[in-house]
Amino acid sequence: MENIYKIILEEALAGYWDCYLQENKVFLSAAFKAMFGYQDHELPNTTDTWAKLIVSEDVPRMDACLKEHYDSHGEKPFNIDVRYTHKNGSIVWINTTGRVIEWQGNLPIRMVGCHIDITERKITKQTLEISEETFRNAFEYSPIGMVLVSTAGKFMKVNKSICDMLGYTAEELMSKTFQEITHADDLEADLTLLQKTLDKEIDTYQMEKRYIKKDGRNIWILLNVALVRDKTENPLYFVSQIKDITERKEAEILLKESERRWIFASEGSGGGIWDFDLRNNTIFHSKQCLSTIGLEEHEFSNIPGQWTSRVHPDDREKYIADVRAYINGLTDTYSNQHRVLCKDGTYKWILDKAKVIEYDENNKPARIIGTHVDITEQKQQEQYLRETLDQVNSQNNRLLNFAYIVSHNLRTHASNFKMIMDVLADPLTSDEEKQELSGHLTNVSEQLNDTITNLNEVVSIQTNLDIQTTELNLRTYFDRTIELLDNDIALWNITIDNLIPADCTLIYSPAYLESIILNLISNTIKYRSVTAPPKITLAYFKDADGREGFTVADNGIGIDLKKHGNELFGMYKTFNGNRDAKGMGLFITKNQIESLGGKIEVESQLGKGTTFKVYLA
Repeated sequence: MENIYKIILEEALAGYWDCYLQENKVFLSAAFKAMFGYQDHELPNTTDTWAKLIVSEDVPRMDACLKEHYDSHGEKPFNIDVRYTHKNGSIVWINTTGRVIEWQGNLPIRMVGCHIDITERKITKQTLEISEETFRNAFEYSPIGMVLVSTAGKFMKVNKSICDMLGYTAEELMSKTFQEITHADDLEADLTLLQKTLDKEIDTYQMEKRYIKKDGRNIWILLNVALVRDKTENPLYFVSQIKDITERKEAEILLKESERRWIFASEGSGGGIWDFDLRNNTIFHSKQCLSTIGLEEHEFSNIPGQWTSRVHPDDREKYIADVRAYINGLTDTYSNQHRVLCKDGTYKWILDKAKVIEYDENNKPARIIGTHVDITEQKQQEQYLRETLDQVNSQNNRLLNFAYIVSHNLRTHASNFKMIMDVLADPLTSDEEKQELSGHLTNVSEQLNDTITNLNEVVSIQTNLDIQTTELNLRTYFDRTIELLDNDIALWNITIDNLIPADCTLIYSPAYLESIILNLISNTIKYRSVTAPPKITLAYFKDADGREGFTVADNGIGIDLKKHGNELFGMYKTFNGNRDAKGMGLFITKNQIESLGGKIEVESQLGKGTTFKVYLA
């Protein structure tokens, strides 16, 4: 039976010993020795072995406990926790329990017992004690308020910081609930979060709210709350950290009020406000800012990049570069003008200005506030002024050219007249010579008349400020011109490919349109191909900007644009040696087109043909 007990002890309690006290004879089980890292044969079965394993500082306690057991004749149990030294040098905590089982009078003869390794439990207990002490110190001496609150809201434990913060003693505060000292406007939000914590919807919560101090004043606090539960997940109490943020909140209120006034003043003057928080990477655009481009506040989020995505592609690169340069400190100020896509698909010009108002701990921009001002009308006025200036410059150039032509041509005719008159007045001039000079005089007079007629037509075009326009069918005017030139077209066997739509209508001057089409088609016939069957192609176009016009293309002899491109539309400029050419057709055509806000372009290659592209407006 004794062996059975030993086996049970070995299996259940891990170590067993049996000591004959008066004979210095002891049995130490293999499991006993293994607790300390030894094989059974490595330790002799003596009381000295046992004594050497016990940490020396614990020997007096062990001896005292053993003596009490002897002196009480076993009434006082031998049960003690002591430290032993492991073979590897570490410390092993052992719970030693024993009993004298044989006596000779009051003399103990035989004692048995067991060892249980409680190292892990001891370490856990010590760690817990350290944690509890650390928590106690952190709780008591924390610079921020800390409290333990029951699930009903009653203060269970409070530290000095929260007492100083609210002006209560610890006893006064623990007689209250947090509901009693919470501002009425903030209580519902706090209770809602508290209930969600109890219901396990959330683990912790944080909120800003107001407490009422003992003297009746309000303070703003930042509250962090966590719920402590027992092993069965039942709620025990709340642990709350409380930080006084009154100064910060008051500063925020003052800043918001200042910003509100600034936004009101800015938007009252027609501008919009944007506010970029670089810490949180969010951006705010005011209602006025968004309404400028036709959007409502719910149609625009606070995620950066939305405004950038609406900036006109031609302006976006410079816009981004200007913003980055300012944020990176490469420029002292930020100002940019760009076009932004509106909700209706149009673009508006925006003057964008901004300034950094907050910096982070690294002295980097943390917050930027800017303004958006609609300058579309200003930009349109600038464009109008530029176009007007261009027109004035063009008019001046034409007038200068016209003055040069008048001066040159009339002076030439005047010189011819004077020379002839001088010869006629010479008494040595014969009648026969005078007769011949009279014929020359007639030719000079006719040439002068032609020049004056041409100059008069140019003046008429350039000074006509009230050119009458009406809705015209473009195809009809081309058909009429083709019919008018039918003899020449048939004579030279010219193919006309008329691609102008039959229902194509536009607003233009009837006289000018007829003149322009006639001049251009006549030109293509005059300079037709002599090596291939002549062909003329007529077509209508409407470009991406909505500008309408037509093209007249041929496969004729072409023009050397590198050589004559700058003079192509000049007065009296001819380039192909055609003796019938006077150099007036293209000059007048260009003047007529430009007088109504249009333009004419030309593409040409020698021997391959020419294409005139006419923008009518």
